[in-house]
Amino acid sequence: MKDRDYGNLHELVWMGGGWLPHNQNAHDLADQCVKGSVITFKEVTERDLSFHRCYMSLLSEIYSYLPGNFKKAVPKNNFYQFVKHLQGKYKVLFQFQDGTKMVEYESIAFGKMSQERFKNYIREQLPFIYSEIIGKFFEGEIYNNIIDNIETEYERFMQRL
Repeated sequence: MKDRDYGNLHELVWMGGGWLPHNQNAHDLADQCVKGSVITFKEVTERDLSFHRCYMSLLSEIYSYLPGNFKKAVPKNNFYQFVKHLQGKYKVLFQFQDGTKMVEYESIAFGKMSQERFKNYIREQLPFIYSEIIGKFFEGEIYNNIIDNIETEYERFMQRL
């Protein structure tokens, strides 16, 4: 599942005799179907959603510390891809004659992670974010305070899982 797909989830609830729409997307889909329609879905686990929400919340927290000029250049909804791009977590699909590249960003695949692997994944991401993003704008005591705050938030997010 791609990260952009989370806003398009069709949630269904099992009622013993069949599936019923559980969110607006599912209701809209049901309204568009004719009797006997076959719809194919991909299962997404609650763990997948929990990990995704946790990671995005932590990135949102990190984003909140960045200065206004950065936020003007990189909107909050693109920060996740910005981090992936800086890390080189993409493959080049096509390179144009002018050198511009069309890329596809790697999916994290939260649904395939154990809770321990998820914690380790984030733990591996933070030093990069500290040095390559936070460290580009802050130093000294301000930098250290931001890192301490992010570490505290990381622990808080992990406890909620």
